[in-house]
Amino acid sequence: MKIITLLAQKGGTGKTTLSIHLAVLAAARNLKVVIADIDPQQSTTFWNERRTDSAPDVMPMTASTLKQNITELASQGVNLLVIDTAPHSHEDAIIAAQLADFILIPTRPAILDLQAIGSSVKIVKSIAGKAAIVLNGCPFPGKNGERAIVSEAREALAGYGIPVAPVAISNRVALSHSLIDGKAVTEFESESKAADEIRELMNWINQEAHLW
Repeated sequence: MKIITLLAQKGGTGKTTLSIHLAVLAAARNLKVVIADIDPQQSTTFWNERRTDSAPDVMPMTASTLKQNITELASQGVNLLVIDTAPHSHEDAIIAAQLADFILIPTRPAILDLQAIGSSVKIVKSIAGKAAIVLNGCPFPGKNGERAIVSEAREALAGYGIPVAPVAISNRVALSHSLIDGKAVTEFESESKAADEIRELMNWINQEAHLW
């Protein structure tokens, strides 16, 4: 079983949204997928209550039970576990990061977000985890490619010494609208640019983490 942890010590980075969209896409590729919701806000769990499809499973968990839960899920043939962590919970984040095969750190391209990512990077480096940063909530690309604020964010993030995913996720309405009915964007608007970006990001993560 492979484990991806979505890690962000700052709130509002889109961590839960990415967890859902990536997990649904993986489940559509015939993987047995579970989202571990260890965020006390339980946004992923509430999304799942509105969902009619049975996959992926969403399981509320705590960091203290994660290791035992992982053992049980592996014995049940789960292929991929996506851990949605809480912001501002340092100890829980460390546990979730230690158990991961791959850690994804989402951040928005604004200066305050880029500065705040340092605490998440410290966690990754303290455990020598395999990780990448993904720029999320970005302005749409223009006719000449990604906007200056996104390119400048890439340059700023280079100083952290962690790879930045080549795919940036744009702030598209379909990403949030799809969640209202318990769906993901690849189900809600499968041919949209928003869905394409999620697919591209998942393909890149697979190349890095060998999920399937």
